[in-house]
Amino acid sequence: MSFFDNVSSSAGTENAKVDTYITEAKVKQGSTVSGEVYVLGGELEQHIKGVYLSVMTSVLIEENNKKSMEDVEIQKVKVSEPFTIAPKEEKTISFSFILSPETPMTVKRVEVWFKTTLDVSFECDPRDKNYIHVVGTEAAEKILDAIQQLDFPIKRVVTLKSRRTYSGVVQEFEFYTGGNFKKNFSEMEMVLISDSTGTTAYIELDRHEKETKDLIANTIDRDEAKLFLHYRYSDVPSVDEITNQLQDLLLSKVR
Repeated sequence: MSFFDNVSSSAGTENAKVDTYITEAKVKQGSTVSGEVYVLGGELEQHIKGVYLSVMTSVLIEENNKKSMEDVEIQKVKVSEPFTIAPKEEKTISFSFILSPETPMTVKRVEVWFKTTLDVSFECDPRDKNYIHVVGTEAAEKILDAIQQLDFPIKRVVTLKSRRTYSGVVQEFEFYTGGNFKKNFSEMEMVLISDSTGTTAYIELDRHEKETKDLIANTIDRDEAKLFLHYRYSDVPSVDEITNQLQDLLLSKVR
């Protein structure tokens, strides 16, 4: 059964219905994402001012010693010009755009999804939520591979608000220390920020685990991050080279 068959048989067809199909649900940060938006007219003719795709995620909010999750919009793209849809008319809109390089990677419990909205005076179909699997830039993925080579298992990944990025969102990774560094540090925190030219890793080492600590994302907002690696997309080293560079960087904090 097609999308149009499904929505025409659903309840509440007074207004137009919308759903989005993504060609490839696995997308790299900063790469092209494409697909189609399907619109099915309702009982009456409607004028649609535009169709919008929002890239969404949830961020961790910590206020007054309480934690909560808040949905935030990373990117919003208009994928159609105004049009009028007749009753029961079927319309397909193709789209293609560059996914923001600041989109969080979908690791651990981090989720990213598309929300499709029609610019008209009614609520969007609440079922219109399409999850995607986001992988990092070449540099980001190699940095994470290098950390694994140093035997630093991932402890937690959270997405947070930040003033440092255009989207207002950063992703923070926490790692247990391992290998030769286990006796020196209890954990390592890292924020990866990618833009159109490259990826930067901001790193902080904790000598002792603390129940209450300053998130590295806050440190970055204050320009206080002490360790970092930066790689331009035109010159990304091998994983082994990044492993050696990262190891030397961490050793500089042991000496």
